[in-house]
Amino acid sequence: MKKILHAVMALIALMTMAGACSPEKYALGEIDLSPAQLTEGKSYRIEHDANNPNIVYLTSLMDPKYTALWEHPQGRSQDKKVTLKMPFPGEYTVKFGVETRGGVVYGEPVSFKIDAMYAEFISDETWTLLTGGAGQEKTWFLDLDAAGVSRHFKGPMYFYGTGDWWGTVNKTGEPLNSDSWSWEPDWKGNSWLMPAGDYGRMTFDLKGGANVNVNHAMLGKVQKGVFNIDTEKKTMRMTGASPLHGKPQDGIVVDWGDVRIMSLTKNTMQLAVLRDPVLSNDGAAMLTFNFISKEYKESLDQGGSESGPAK
Repeated sequence: MKKILHAVMALIALMTMAGACSPEKYALGEIDLSPAQLTEGKSYRIEHDANNPNIVYLTSLMDPKYTALWEHPQGRSQDKKVTLKMPFPGEYTVKFGVETRGGVVYGEPVSFKIDAMYAEFISDETWTLLTGGAGQEKTWFLDLDAAGVSRHFKGPMYFYGTGDWWGTVNKTGEPLNSDSWSWEPDWKGNSWLMPAGDYGRMTFDLKGGANVNVNHAMLGKVQKGVFNIDTEKKTMRMTGASPLHGKPQDGIVVDWGDVRIMSLTKNTMQLAVLRDPVLSNDGAAMLTFNFISKEYKESLDQGGSESGPAK
């Protein structure tokens, strides 16, 4: 009888403790900030460098318990302080948010202005390989044609983990997180990736600005936009346009403008965007589209030699 009594008392005590904990857990899930509190000057600063106004500093003024979330002209970041090197004049937008215990909160977008061009910021080889250089343009094709032929890569699209970037693909850096893996499917054995076809062309230029024109022949649309590159992180922000891609991928990416440059040479390029797990009903992954330059494609079509698929 005593054993039964002790058991009942212990059960009551556990239920009481659980009840006492419930309100605290609910409180921890509340969002304790509003968008109106995330304003420039109060929760973050946008400052031009005193010696070079084309360098812009974004600084979070929030308590360290909040993770800073930036959407800026060169991509996204979660760093407390971000340095932007802006080569071209224009008006640019920054969106600042924080990750709270109850979810993500963003403030209203804020603009800043760059008055003049600073050519040194486009002297990095990344800009030249992508566009051909200052005052030039360069056209790229998805590495798949109407005959189902991929001229350089195994297929038009590879898959990488969310921790993969230029550093892991080119073996020059560590993964961004523990989700690092790759799958390089050949198109002939995986034609479900996207149908064979003429996917159009994508042209980047540095003619009075950083411009990009994309003819999505398979999707039936033409886009004209601008872009910006973070040469250190090897990321690119495309505004008003998206990389060439297949129809099966068109509805499973939230932000087509948030691009990672996975690899880039004179003849080949790989651009990755994040597959959204909700839209795709699949895990998050970097959908990586494989491109070849116009000059390279034409040289192969005219009988030039090919060194084999990229590794």
